[in-house]
Amino acid sequence: MNNNSLNRIRTFLSLLTLVLLSAVLGILVRAFGFSVGISAGVSVLGFFSMFIFLGRWGSSQVQHQVGGRVATQEEFPRLHNAIDGLCLSHGIEAPVLRVLDAPSVNVATLSTKKENTLVVTSGTFLNLGVVELEGLLALALVRMQEPMLTKEMQKSFWMTIPFARHFIRNAVKTDDILLLDQKSVALTRFPPGLIGALEAADQEGTFVEGSSSTSQLWVLDPTAQLATSGHPSASLRCAALSEL
Repeated sequence: MNNNSLNRIRTFLSLLTLVLLSAVLGILVRAFGFSVGISAGVSVLGFFSMFIFLGRWGSSQVQHQVGGRVATQEEFPRLHNAIDGLCLSHGIEAPVLRVLDAPSVNVATLSTKKENTLVVTSGTFLNLGVVELEGLLALALVRMQEPMLTKEMQKSFWMTIPFARHFIRNAVKTDDILLLDQKSVALTRFPPGLIGALEAADQEGTFVEGSSSTSQLWVLDPTAQLATSGHPSASLRCAALSEL
């Protein structure tokens, strides 16, 4: 059984526990002599309170869903040097760095109240040069600072619940991605770096297994389904950057 299946089971059991606790709360209130209406109201209020808490807790579980291992300075000096340079130059708090063993070129951006994390595929190091790597990481840092990222994390968590995924749209907007591309090149002041990274990614692939519920957290389409993920094509992004 893979990690995604375990995450779905864990989420389902958590939601089931939430429902049972809400029902027990209503029964206890009724047992103390309150009316059926009050006990039902307390039960519903308790459900939604625990539902919100579960969503916030779920954000921390998305990191386990994405996967990866801690990227040490000794093993990945290029990654740390590039991130440290960008963060120091622009006053950005350095994120936690993780590496996912995958041959594709891609980076996931994760954010919780405690910390920000970048998950970089191992194929990114194999296929990108120094300038291209810096361009792609600058894009990830800009994405990491987006206010909506925490909500996107919660959305990814609820996408693991079978019935919930039918009511949640996790596709990204093309205009938003193109705007992030423009903001990222302001950090490096070298659009060809990101253009080169996008061209290499288009050639080597950006697919990440088991990423259907987290596609909006990746800077490039991890599903290989541009039509449904909302991610713009590399050619469109390169054309927009070439006009800068």
